[in-house]
Amino acid sequence: MAKEKRQGGFWAQSFLDSRVKSANTEGKEKVWGYFVGPMFMMMAYYGIAGTYITQFYTDVLGISGVLLTMMPLFSKIFDAITNVIMGRIIDKTRTKQGKARPWMLASGFFITFTGILLYNVPRADYKVQIVWIIVSYNLFFAFAYTIYNMSHTLMVPLSTRNTKQRDSLAMLTSMGTSMIPGLLVTVIMPVIVANMGVGTEAQGRWALVMSLLSIFAIPAVLVEYYFTKERVTEESISESGENTMEIAPMIDQIRACLSNKYWWMVMAFWALFQVTQFLNTNIMLYFCNWVLGNSVASGATNQILVNAIGQAPLGFGIFILWPLVHKFGKRWVTQIGFVIAAIGCVMVLLKPTNLGIVLAGMMIKSIGCLPTYAMAAFLAEAMDHIEWKHGYRVDGFTASVNTIIVTISAGIGQSIILGGLNLFGYISPASIGATSETIINQPASAQNFMTWMYVGVPMIGYLIIGLIFSLYDLEDKIPQITKDITARHKAEAEARGEVYITAEEKEAMEIAEQEKKAEMIRIKELKEKCAKKGLNFEEEEAKYQAKIGEKKAKEEAKRAAKEAKKKKR
Repeated sequence: MAKEKRQGGFWAQSFLDSRVKSANTEGKEKVWGYFVGPMFMMMAYYGIAGTYITQFYTDVLGISGVLLTMMPLFSKIFDAITNVIMGRIIDKTRTKQGKARPWMLASGFFITFTGILLYNVPRADYKVQIVWIIVSYNLFFAFAYTIYNMSHTLMVPLSTRNTKQRDSLAMLTSMGTSMIPGLLVTVIMPVIVANMGVGTEAQGRWALVMSLLSIFAIPAVLVEYYFTKERVTEESISESGENTMEIAPMIDQIRACLSNKYWWMVMAFWALFQVTQFLNTNIMLYFCNWVLGNSVASGATNQILVNAIGQAPLGFGIFILWPLVHKFGKRWVTQIGFVIAAIGCVMVLLKPTNLGIVLAGMMIKSIGCLPTYAMAAFLAEAMDHIEWKHGYRVDGFTASVNTIIVTISAGIGQSIILGGLNLFGYISPASIGATSETIINQPASAQNFMTWMYVGVPMIGYLIIGLIFSLYDLEDKIPQITKDITARHKAEAEARGEVYITAEEKEAMEIAEQEKKAEMIRIKELKEKCAKKGLNFEEEEAKYQAKIGEKKAKEEAKRAAKEAKKKKR
């Protein structure tokens, strides 16, 4: 196994340093690095590619057929290869800014460029358009988004080993990257899409709007980059600046992961959720247009209602989830939650044309899916378990598989949707020269397909996820695993003749340094006040110290009283 030195050069420049300095996660890091930055990035992603790319191909360009149906699936196979390569590149990256954060920063510019290409399809013959679509699709998904998603995925596992802090970050970043962007984009975008229209005459408007959304990726990724910190990576930086983390060969990482049952459970959970979520999200506009309504215009209103009301619990979900997780644990909450989500899907499946029942069912489904916010915490626990067992981290391979799941799930989902629409007789507005207001009576087979993709398949997936977490028992083992890993790092540092400082010790040192600086400022200001008002500094300082002494005595008395009450009980 290799050990590599942290590199200088471009990434050693101070203007690229994280704005987070604390050894423990802090408020600005949570808000900006794990919520605001990822939220705006994923709003751009969902708007560009996650939801409306399929509609752009079918309803604006009017393209269909086997080639377009299979293209996303074959593209994801290529994407899987680039994921593995990128995972290894991240593993071997050694900079002052960490191994994942530099790639995250670069990805924002890549996403902007490739997102613009995705929608600016030339007005040319069918073959030229297909070539452009294939190239731009792969550049966006297999290159640009792969880099962002892999580096972003590692932020929670690399942020800290403190399980409570990590759980909090996982919930915030999950809410920021999945639920809230999906809610906002699917409430706002239907109105924009309805105004942009369908058919080839609307292509220019789609290109303009999606290009502007693509530019959004740059400020979003800048915020996430500057307000995150790789504390776990920094554990392996010696006093000389050498990175002592063991870099396991990829084959060893693969073996370690594939032999770990917890890793399999988390990946199975993630794969099931990604496929069901993609189907649910991407078929939603078709479901709202042609099951709840009968035109693109009527569907826009339905989409707003379904997302604003049906997904409302996702907006404030963390305030519900955090106390439940804190009291009962992630496993129990996840297990019960997805059973509740399945019940919500059943309601919609039984009455898919009744808007009231659809809204109620989607609200219940949204409440049940809240534990998805904790996914990154489950992933971090599985990675820590592998490190504890084998002595090395599996960040590269795990991030590769995580991103492969996301991208292949999208490819599978998109192929299923495009193939199903074609198979079950979907009537595209562009194919008959219709406008947004044109009423189209879709075949019953197409409507049934849309309904099952929207809630039927997700229902089955949610029940399987609930079963998986009935077998998950890693959460209670993590505190001891963390202690063992810390002890191992300490022994390694002492073997090199160095002093190992834990996160808790770093925090205590930071607090002591802050208090020292505050005390120096207080004394300076008191001296200036005394000189200005003609007071005696020693006497004023003695008064201050007396007040401090009284305050401490009262605090000690209160603490003693509480302890006495506890002993009586």
